[in-house]
Amino acid sequence: MYYGTYLRLDITVHASWRTVIRAAAKKLAPEARRDPTKRAVRHRFYRQMLDYHREAQKIVSYWRL
Repeated sequence: MYYGTYLRLDITVHASWRTVIRAAAKKLAPEARRDPTKRAVRHRFYRQMLDYHREAQKIVSYWRL
C-alpha cells in the first residue's frame, strides 16, 4: 500500500529502524505528526514502513548484495 512512500524515504537498506522512523516522520505533514486523534494511523504507517524495510533487508541478506 505504501511501498512507493518507502522507496521515497531516501534511506539505504542498511539503515537502522530509528532512521526509517525519522525519515517516515518527515514525510508526514506537521499537523498529522501533532494531532493526537491520528496517533493510531500514524503508528500503522510507521509499522508499515518498518515492515517494508525488514523485507528489503531480508532480500539483501538472501542475495548477499
